[in-house]
Amino acid sequence: MPLTQEDQVCHKVRSEILAGGLPVGEFLSQRMLAERFDTSLITLRAALRRLENDGLIENVPRWGVRIPEDTPEQVQDRYFMRETLELAALARALPTMDEAQWRRLKELAEECDSNTGDAEAALRVFATAHHALHRNLVEYAGSPLLLEQYDRLMARNLMLINARRGWATGRDRGPTHHQALIQDLCDLSAAKAAVALRDHIRRGLTHELDVLGKETR
Repeated sequence: MPLTQEDQVCHKVRSEILAGGLPVGEFLSQRMLAERFDTSLITLRAALRRLENDGLIENVPRWGVRIPEDTPEQVQDRYFMRETLELAALARALPTMDEAQWRRLKELAEECDSNTGDAEAALRVFATAHHALHRNLVEYAGSPLLLEQYDRLMARNLMLINARRGWATGRDRGPTHHQALIQDLCDLSAAKAAVALRDHIRRGLTHELDVLGKETR
């Protein structure tokens, strides 16, 4: 099914937000955005409403729209939900996962670990592979509702921002970091696998909070 103009504009604005191409915390001119993305105000506003639902944009009455600044409390809450959903998915997926699914997770983990560049392009490749790694694990739980909630969360959790605050600063960039995680999930008991995944997610939270604290000083 072809993308509508609204879909295309929504995708372009989302990509620009995730890439850091729009100022955070400042009110944005909708007319300027419409010109920048070569669309009408009506289409732009429809796209912005969708992004507002995902938490990427906030609409302040009588002031306009802006990209909200993250607070430590918001980041912690997102990670709490991420941990809750991923651990639930892991518990349901482990008993039924087959060889092909494990092979796919290992391939994505290797892609995460082998990406060692520092350029923007490398960061995006890592963020894409890292998101696919965790999303596939959730998908393997076989719950469309759980996956839907995870997708909505990750639209706001933003693996690209996670990569900017963690991976880009040299954290969790060992040559086998993600491969070791997947091997643990495959080899360990369900209880120990849950601990391994939980610790991985919480390290990401610690890294983000550390960098966010430096950004706001």
